[in-house]
Amino acid sequence: MTLQRLPLAIHTNVAELLDQLRAAGIAEFGEGASFLRRERKGRFYWYVRSRQTQGERPERYLGLETPHLLATIERAKSVKGAAEGRRLLVRSLRAAGLHAPDERTGRILTALAQAGVFRLRAAVVGTVAFQTYGASLGFLLPAQAVRTGDLDIAQDYGISVTIDDGLDRSFLDVLRAADPTFAPVPKLDPSKSAAYRTPDGYAVDVLTTSRHAGDEETSRLDALNTDATPLRFMDFLLRETVEAAVLHGDGVLVRVPTPARYAVHKLIISRKRSQANPKRRKDLEQAQALIHALSQDDPFALRDAYAEARDRGEAWRELLDQAVSLLPADARAVLES
Repeated sequence: MTLQRLPLAIHTNVAELLDQLRAAGIAEFGEGASFLRRERKGRFYWYVRSRQTQGERPERYLGLETPHLLATIERAKSVKGAAEGRRLLVRSLRAAGLHAPDERTGRILTALAQAGVFRLRAAVVGTVAFQTYGASLGFLLPAQAVRTGDLDIAQDYGISVTIDDGLDRSFLDVLRAADPTFAPVPKLDPSKSAAYRTPDGYAVDVLTTSRHAGDEETSRLDALNTDATPLRFMDFLLRETVEAAVLHGDGVLVRVPTPARYAVHKLIISRKRSQANPKRRKDLEQAQALIHALSQDDPFALRDAYAEARDRGEAWRELLDQAVSLLPADARAVLES
């Protein structure tokens, strides 16, 4: 597989868009907002307190203290009216060939971001996440591997129950702000739903980490105000997530799994799907593209993720061996060197 590397100027514009989106996300809390530092178990976390309005939480979670977060907070204090500049950046990046979601997916991601879903450490997983990796890695990814008709959102169960923040309304109400035709798809217990559909079949599925072999059909994600489907291997995928820019409107700041974990997870999942499932082939195409990109710029992250997955047990190794055997020789060599 041959991928086209993006010019350095394009990669620089992606980094600038991310910085602007981070600052804009904090600036949205309004003039006069104050920033608070809290300590928990020897680690420091930051919150923002806006001028409280009726019925809203007084404090919102921003994240673990890092030099980057501190710099973003400082930048946010001076951000005003930068949306049009971001819109121009998004247009230039799309014109350069970087992938963007369809209009409806873009609207939904915007609604989720504005509600705080990604600030609460939820992540986009699946093909919509894959669409963002070209911009972050500096390559044009194969077009056939980015087509999708649904959206998967995932949050680690442990984060959801311990984070001191949450949505002010139900996850379904957030979706309906983007498309009022969304309806819940009930599970065996009709009072629970971890999936939402529109009449024409567009799907949003909410996923979470599996805690034990006897997981119930759904787990409640308190922070996202929804139920979610627990899935095996999801803890590996969500162990490390990063911010990414979705090229819609004036940009949407989301979280996605690291590219290395996404690639290894896709290898595993490709072997769990049935032979007739068309996603089986796309899983391998996405994994191969990311392996190729990472082999040039970050092979150590890829090998670390692959080694970690193999160390998780015999069942993991068998699935990986099956998937890797289907890769071209150069991709196999990157993983096994």
